[in-house]
Amino acid sequence: MRFINYLFFKYYNWAIKVGNGDMPTFASASCIALFIMLYLADILMVFFFFISPQTPLFFGKYFLGIFGIIMMIVIYVMFAVKGRDKRIMETHKEEWTGKKNLGAILFPLIAFIWFVIVLFLKAMINSGKI
Repeated sequence: MRFINYLFFKYYNWAIKVGNGDMPTFASASCIALFIMLYLADILMVFFFFISPQTPLFFGKYFLGIFGIIMMIVIYVMFAVKGRDKRIMETHKEEWTGKKNLGAILFPLIAFIWFVIVLFLKAMINSGKI
């Protein structure tokens, strides 16, 4: 939970800096939900591409979209209810303000790199090069 609070803090500040100061809670919750969905897609791709390629899809084609919307709502409510977003910003301002952006940068970067590597490996397997 502490890492999600850290991500929320960093994305909240980022949303304010890029000019989205009217809805930074929504913007930061959207970023967190998007990256969690990307990690879920990565895990599902590895499972269906390499571990068990013959397994039939046990959920519909809209699963990731519905899961993403639910995840977005849950994360937004988790931070927006009873001013929790303001409390996080106040309590961790001294601790997380400054040059500690590595976690907020690596969290989406690792998911994206993992996604590209899995797609590249699957393309190589399908073309017969591996």
